[in-house]
Formats: sequence, C-alpha cells, structure tokens
Amino acid sequence: MSETMSKSLQKRLRVFTFAVVFVALLLTARLAWLQIYKYDHYLVQAENNRLRDLPITATRGEIRDRNGISLATNRPGFSVSLLDLDRKKAAEVIDYLSQTLGIEKEEIQEKILKQQYKRFAPIRIANDVSPEIVAQLEERAMDLPGVIIETQPVREYPLQTLAAHVLGYVGVIRDYQYEAMKAEGYRFTDIIGQAGLEATYEQYLRGQDGILRVETDRFGNRVRVLERTEPVAGSDLILTLDARLQDIAERALAQVIADLREKGNTQASRGAVVALDPNSGGILAIASYPAFNPNTFFQDYNEIQADPDKPEVNKAIQGTYPVGSTFKLVGAMAALEEGVITGNSRVTCLGVKSFFGRDRRRCYAGTAHGSLNVVGALQKSCNIFFYEMGYRLGIERLAAYAKDFGFGQVTGLTDLRGEVAGVIDSKERRSNFMPGDVLTATIGQGHAITPLQLANYAAIFANGGTHYRPYLVDKAVNSQGKVVYEAKPEVLKTLPYDEKNWEIVRTGMEAVTEIGGTGSVLRTLPVKVAGKTGSAQVSPGKISHSLFVGYAPAEKPEVALAVIVENGGLGGDGGVPVAKLIFEEYFAPQEEEA
Repeated sequence: MSETMSKSLQKRLRVFTFAVVFVALLLTARLAWLQIYKYDHYLVQAENNRLRDLPITATRGEIRDRNGISLATNRPGFSVSLLDLDRKKAAEVIDYLSQTLGIEKEEIQEKILKQQYKRFAPIRIANDVSPEIVAQLEERAMDLPGVIIETQPVREYPLQTLAAHVLGYVGVIRDYQYEAMKAEGYRFTDIIGQAGLEATYEQYLRGQDGILRVETDRFGNRVRVLERTEPVAGSDLILTLDARLQDIAERALAQVIADLREKGNTQASRGAVVALDPNSGGILAIASYPAFNPNTFFQDYNEIQADPDKPEVNKAIQGTYPVGSTFKLVGAMAALEEGVITGNSRVTCLGVKSFFGRDRRRCYAGTAHGSLNVVGALQKSCNIFFYEMGYRLGIERLAAYAKDFGFGQVTGLTDLRGEVAGVIDSKERRSNFMPGDVLTATIGQGHAITPLQLANYAAIFANGGTHYRPYLVDKAVNSQGKVVYEAKPEVLKTLPYDEKNWEIVRTGMEAVTEIGGTGSVLRTLPVKVAGKTGSAQVSPGKISHSLFVGYAPAEKPEVALAVIVENGGLGGDGGVPVAKLIFEEYFAPQEEEA
C-alpha cells in the first residue's frame, strides 16, 4: 500500500471516529436533557397513562315555592361515557353504543372529536340511561373497553306541567353557550339551565363538581380509587310563588277555555293569569296556557313547535294584548286628577254620541245607561262616558297617565328572560294619529299590554299608588344553609295622586262586582272583590279577547289578579269566570288538620 493511500485511509478513519464520537455525545446530551429537564413532563404523561380524574357531577339546587313545596328536584340516574377508547375496537364499540343507546354514530364521533384536546377526560355520550341498558352494558364490559358508567343526578319536576314557564328546563350545553362558558369550568357535555329560572339562576343552581382520581389498566378499566373530592351541591331557590294558587290558576284557566269551546267558541284556546302580592310585588302565580311538561320537553319538542297555540311561549310576559275596557281605570283616574270631572260629575249616555263633528260613537250593544257618575260608569263599563273623558283630556294627558301605570314599558322583572314592553297608542307612536283616535284609546283599543303589566296595574290600585318591581325569587340558600342571595321589595315609584281620587276609583271597582255590575257574579264569593272587566276587539272575524283585573279582599288586598282569555268574548264570558274560580277556591275556608 502506498504512503499516499495510507494517509488517506487514516484521514477517513479519523473523520469517521470523530463523527461517531460526535453523534454519541449528542445522544448522551439529549438523554441527559430528557432525564433532567423534561423529567416532570414525561412523569406526568406516564402518570396520565394510568391515572384519571373523573368528574363527580354536583347535585343541582332545588327550586321550592314560598311554603317549601318542591317544584324542581333531582333523582339518581346513570350516564355513559368513553375513556381511552381502544382504536382497534373503536368502530365496533361506537356501533354497539349507537344501537343500544339509540344515538346516531355520527353524533358519538362528533363528541369524540370535540374532546381530542382533552385526551384523559371522559366523554359523556348519553345522559339518564335506564337501569336495563346499564345492566346490558355492564354484562358486556370486557367487550367494550373504554366504556364507563357514571352516576349522575337527573333533573325532575315532580308536579309535571305546574309552573312550567316559570321553572323552564335543563339541557345539554349548546356549542355557542359552551364557547362563552368554558372559561367558567363548563364541559361541552354539561347539562345547564336552558329556559326559565333554570337558565336565569344557573350560577346559583349549578354547584361545583367533585373529582374521583382513579388508577386504570391499559384498557381504561378502573383498578382502584386513589382520591375523592366531594362535589358541592348547588343553592336552592325559594320563590315568592304559591304552588297552591298556581295550581288553582292553571286549572281555572284550562277549565274556562274548555267550557267556552264546549259552548261553541272554538277560537278560545290560549290565555294567561298573573297574581301578585300588592304589598310587595312578589309574584304568587303566573300561568300561561297551554303549557308543556319540562320533564319531557326535548322528547316533545317537535310536537310543541308544531302546536299553533305555542305552548313554549310564556304568554304572561311575552304575549301582548289590547287592554280593552280595563283601561277605563286609567281614564277615570286621569279625569279626576286633571279636574276634568269630580266624583259627583255626571254624563248622560243615550247609547250614541257624536264627537269632533261627525265622529258618531255607540255604547257597547247600543245600550243607553242614562246619567252616570264615574263610579256608575265603571260599574256599567259605559263607553259613552269614557269617550267623553278622552275628548276632554286629549291623548297627551291620557298617555301620560297610562305611562304612570306602567303601560308601554317592561315591569322590571329580572327573574325571567324575554319580557316585552307593550305599547301606548299616542301621537308619539304613530304619525297618522287622528283626533278621533283618542276616543278609541280611552276605552283601551290601540294599546298593547302583557298580563304581568296588567296585574301590576291592578296591584297599584290595590295598594293606593305604590308601583313595585315584580319578582319571583325570594332567596337562594346554599348547601350549608347560608343565604347567598336575597330579594327585597323594590318600589319603582309612588303615584302622587289625591287619596280621595283613589277611593273614588276603588269604589267604582267594587261596584263592578255588585248587582248591576259587569262582574256581578263575583258578589257571591267568600271575600269582597274589586275589579274591572274588559273586552278587547281584535282582527275581523275573530272573537274579542276577554279580560279581568282586580284584587281581593277589597278591604285589605292580599292578591292582585289579571286574567286574559284570548278570543274569550266579553269580560263576563272568560276573564270573570276564571277570576271567580280562582278567588272562590283560594279564599275558601281551610279545614284545620286534625
């Protein structure tokens, strides 16, 4: 071998040796870096391969009425989740779960994809699974690696449809909700309040989930429990609602509508009732007909949506109606306060009268009531008298008093979402307001009001001018018995009207329920009732809405009431019969328990 070749070989050998040593040093350095600097990271990964933190769902707070009657509670249930689904058996497991649970495979796959970023967290596939299906899954546990059964509290409404629109319902968190709530610790499979008080008071009702730390084998099966952090139950809500009165109101409304339909009025199919404590604004009952069952809302969803009577809509706060002759209380008070009349002033009703030259108006049914003061005009609900009041007052003054009583604005109820404001007909509202429109406005046409506003209106007359903010939730009490939220009666304003004018109008309301009044059937009740009937015209071909507002007992009011029966006819056809059934049963002498 030549000297040149020998030197070349030696050179290549040195280069090769250097390369081997360099690579060895790099590997050693990398190993050292992994062992020293990444030790914690890989330790956590190794631990996660055998340790799992399983959530323990907190029990949702209960909802009770003012007397402690349970309106929303919980029962034990089961859920099915996936944890470390074996890729080799994934298709088989998903197919089996789809068939057994009655869930589309695509839905299961979508849930798995959503949680890819949380590899070690269980994926909830189904809630409230029957014990029979749980037993079936347990029997095949060895063939279903990664499938786990968890216990969970299931929401239950023991009184079925009672106060459904108040309570609302719960359901799996929706995508847009999850994006807004995940920072608060919500999981995309959590169940949250979706309507009613369940939604508004989610932060109090929810509670805090616990954690069960377990060791699992390579198939995801639980080997042993290492640690348990107990969940904290949500707070209970105590309402101002009286379940007994709520039940009476719902039954009365349903019965009268059924009676009207039996008599041939097939248009009558919807309505609402609101009862308030006139001394605080606390809501005692709030009924909307027809209703739904919150226990089965999602199972019944398609049927509910297809129902033309819209059972999902809370007509007590979202339905707006012409106020009809119940508005005459505003006209009476405005006329007295503005000095247009006194308590002794009289107007003669001949059944027809002309205003503004050729604007000829009739009293209802062409009735001639003769000479009436304001008390008599309220008792008979005389249109001619109140046309005259509107003519003398003008729309600006009339609208100002309507606003005083809460027309055209929300009541301020914060416990339920979706309250609408209604409208006051006036020149400000529409540019084509004609002089004769004030006459129509004085008897309640052109305005729109919700049943809750109407009940608040009745409460203001009952208490002599105090306008309270209505409320439903009295307090929230946590699992340790501590009050974490408490509502107080809130006075929005006090109407500075002359006390003698309040007395005159209230005397007129009492006369309504006496012989000769439009609500005289109420005179036989156990207590004296003060009120005003109403019949509000709607579109051509439709029967008028039937209304009643009032309070009882008249001497010392405990309940302010508003009733609307859509297309129920005259006030005496729908509104008054509902009020009669409610007051009759609610104020009936109670038998003492033995």
